[in-house]
Amino acid sequence: MKKLCWIFAAFMTALTIVLCSCSTDPMERVSERRSGYFTADNGGLSATAVSGMREEPFSSDGKVSSLKPYTLITLVPSEFDIDAVYTYELEAGGDKFGGTMIVHPFAASFSAEIDFELTTDFTIDVKCGNDSVLLKMKSQVTGGMDYARAIDAAKNEIKPKGEYEIRARLVKNPFDTEGLCWHVAFITPDGESGVLLDPESARVLAKK
Repeated sequence: MKKLCWIFAAFMTALTIVLCSCSTDPMERVSERRSGYFTADNGGLSATAVSGMREEPFSSDGKVSSLKPYTLITLVPSEFDIDAVYTYELEAGGDKFGGTMIVHPFAASFSAEIDFELTTDFTIDVKCGNDSVLLKMKSQVTGGMDYARAIDAAKNEIKPKGEYEIRARLVKNPFDTEGLCWHVAFITPDGESGVLLDPESARVLAKK
């Protein structure tokens, strides 16, 4: 009888662990999750695209609103002309997107955002006047830990408390011109703290 009780107790403990792990939402408190990072260079144009999910409206208040998918494309010409007009077209998931890109005079770039999360390589047809350039956007994500593991590693380092929102972004590694890193920020109504993490080892590259 004691043996049966022990087996039952062990089973219930294991079941509780499984149920708890299944009920944990990795997106809890996350106001932005940026998991995609793409680049391309061609015809005097350099392009970067980042994609994921982000709250709408987007604000640093420590709270999380409803999320929407997004892809932000940034175009940098080798010769910047603030009066130039760039248009773009791309197709993803059977849907077509396009329009006129917005000029950013201080960053010497042009950008466009769509309400769609691109997760695989894609192409953009960019036009300016009579010139047309096809940009083959290639993912720079080579594996390593996902956003959930990055958030866990950042929590172990920062140990946030109280009310906060989380932004987990794949960004260009400032210490490695060829690689990426995770930037995980914890934002409260009073301020922000965060870390840069190596995507392979979870090693802390910088902390604020």
